Amino acid sequence: MTEEQQQRINEAADQFTNALVESFRTVTAHGEAAQEQGAQLTQEFFNRVMENLRAQTEGTREMTQTLAEQQQRAQEAGRTLTQESVNAYMDFVNSMFSFWQTRRSGS
Repeated sequence: MTEEQQQRINEAADQFTNALVESFRTVTAHGEAAQEQGAQLTQEFFNRVMENLRAQTEGTREMTQTLAEQQQRAQEAGRTLTQESVNAYMDFVNSMFSFWQTRRSGS
């Protein structure tokens, strides 16, 4: 083998080695980019889930507060209705008693 042939073989081997190194660098760069993109997508997904949970929690809290207020108003209305019914009944009984006393003293 001549020195010129050996030099061409060495140059071809260098070019092949350089091409392999560049291919590995390219693959590595793409792998890193894909990994970074995956991490970003995971972070975005996590953030959206957390935002949805916060919104649902707030909605549930507001609904619970509204239901508690409505229950309180219903209890107050029930007490008022009961008191008014008792008052009306007492008025009726008093009027019947007065009527009975008037009829008794008039006889």
